[in-house]
Amino acid sequence: MKQYENFQWMIQYLKTLDDLNAKILEGLGRYGPRNISLLAKTLKLPPTTVAFRVKKLLRNGFLRVHAIPNYSQLGLKHGFLVVESLPGYKEKLQKTILDVGYWTHVLRCYGKIDGLYATFAFPMEHEDKLLEYFKLVATLHKAPQCFFYWTTNPCYVDPDFSWFDFDKKTWSIKWQDWINEISNASTLLPEYLKESDAFAVNADKIDLLLLKELEKDGSAEFTKLAEVVKITPEGIGYRYHKHIIGKNLISDYQVAIFPYPTPISEACTFIIKFASQKNLAMFSNTLQNKPFVRSYFKAVGQDILIVNVYVLRNEFTTFLDALNSLIDKSLIESFFYVIHDLTSFKRQTISYEYFSDNRWKYDHESMLKSIR
Repeated sequence: MKQYENFQWMIQYLKTLDDLNAKILEGLGRYGPRNISLLAKTLKLPPTTVAFRVKKLLRNGFLRVHAIPNYSQLGLKHGFLVVESLPGYKEKLQKTILDVGYWTHVLRCYGKIDGLYATFAFPMEHEDKLLEYFKLVATLHKAPQCFFYWTTNPCYVDPDFSWFDFDKKTWSIKWQDWINEISNASTLLPEYLKESDAFAVNADKIDLLLLKELEKDGSAEFTKLAEVVKITPEGIGYRYHKHIIGKNLISDYQVAIFPYPTPISEACTFIIKFASQKNLAMFSNTLQNKPFVRSYFKAVGQDILIVNVYVLRNEFTTFLDALNSLIDKSLIESFFYVIHDLTSFKRQTISYEYFSDNRWKYDHESMLKSIR
């Protein structure tokens, strides 16, 4: 995260951000990092030109591409936690989260709740045990507030520069246009927010090792992956096309960029409640091309959307005003948010080390004993 806090680094990034690089970044989100030829054809450019620019963006640290596993195809269920911490308990509370082993993101949060934010990819067959675990965690740590939701797979928003002025190198966030768009959006729930009822394990250990590497670098070449996974590049190619793609083990690619310098921005999570699924659908159908949204997912069985937002600090109160105007229009019922401490950010891949004999392992009794 340190490079994103460096203004000199951001100045170089903005210099690099010309119209063509922006189109390439948008196209990477649309087609993925392994369809450079298709992206080049769309942009009417030689594939070598596009590949050169992508490699330069990666090499200079202006771009990261991460594969997002399709958790339901792996027998895993995505979970979201925000828990308040009393003074002096934060380190112990974080340890109880990290000890679970199936976490994907953990960081400190503050605002309405001063505590910890975490997401999980947890074995479906043990889902009730994770709820029991965090109920006990909240009780033992005397946590005043603890919110846990099972959710759909996270949906990551592709880069979009339609509100960016390339001459002035500035963003113009059109909040009223967004509000109007929501009012007229489709009431059909997007396919990627529909809840899955099938959680079969459709992968083996080698698939998980390959997925783990693609989570770290979705653009990694097969020869590099072969060295880590310990099979031939031809074997990697076969696995990628027949297993990873053929069995739908990747739900999305995250094209990770920071459009604004972190010292003058806010990263937050909003938990938004809607009066109906229809209203939730209208809201979510407008998020896929918004530069202030990083990812979002729906709480299972509830009309609640969890939205990860990254916005310029001087636009933050305007964003709150936009949400409040949506309450006035009865499009949103209520919301609350927590602010992220990005310096505390921890991320890990799926917990492949707990997978053996085609099953995910979880020793619930020892976990309960350890927190007691």
